[in-house]
Amino acid sequence: MYELLLRTETLLTSLRPPVLLGIGAVAVAVGLVFWLGGTRYSTAIIGLIGAVIGAAAGLTASHRFGVHPWLSILVGAAVVAVLAILLKKVLVLVLAVLILSAVSGAGYVSVVLDRTTAPPSSAAAQQITVYQPFLRMAPEARLEYIDRISNQSKTFLDRLKALFDDTWTAVKPHNTIALIATIAGAVVAVVLVWLVAKIITALAYSIVGVAALFVGLQAALLAVNIHAVSDLKPRPWLLPVIFLVLVVIGWVCQLFFWRSVKVQQEPEEVRKGSHKR
Repeated sequence: MYELLLRTETLLTSLRPPVLLGIGAVAVAVGLVFWLGGTRYSTAIIGLIGAVIGAAAGLTASHRFGVHPWLSILVGAAVVAVLAILLKKVLVLVLAVLILSAVSGAGYVSVVLDRTTAPPSSAAAQQITVYQPFLRMAPEARLEYIDRISNQSKTFLDRLKALFDDTWTAVKPHNTIALIATIAGAVVAVVLVWLVAKIITALAYSIVGVAALFVGLQAALLAVNIHAVSDLKPRPWLLPVIFLVLVVIGWVCQLFFWRSVKVQQEPEEVRKGSHKR
């Protein structure tokens, strides 16, 4: 996980402080909603996701069929958002399965990346090494490395693609096991969702929320020239521990909040039923 966060930090370093602050503010706000209120605001979240997908589909349709872009975007966003809300229960469960399967695969990839940071055991191994771990680089050398692999491109998307391709170099020899881990995570998630849907949904929301908080805080700190991830080099285990602790806190808070809301609603329903009788 630490190597992956180092790469994210280096990539974000290329952005200007105002952009970093904007990304940080949005990511932290979204993260807080998912982390502590995912199950409470599930309808709004699903509707917003549907609106974004509908807007993207509307924009694509406008280019293809010559429709006015704004009209196509608004219609697409409204239609897909309504459909998403109507199918909320199904979509929430599908998203929970996708999130947990992605976490399973990403967890294995993080372990692979962290293991590649260990120095090769022989000179021959050093000669055939293509992948360059950021943990073994000086902070200033990391940005130079991204510049080199992106052919000195200054656009964020080109750098992101180049860094993704470079990271895939380390993961590629293990892609079969990574795929198995992802599929296994999906199978386990399906079984758990079938048995305890609300508990697993709260866990998925908490994971996404904490991940967004990590990205947002990282971007905000970089805006004021604080390289928090690099500064934790002597204690790379600290960030995974913090991540897991925050996930558990958000998970428990959502379950407690959901239960308290349910308890408060039940007496109201009982009172309404008694009045009808």
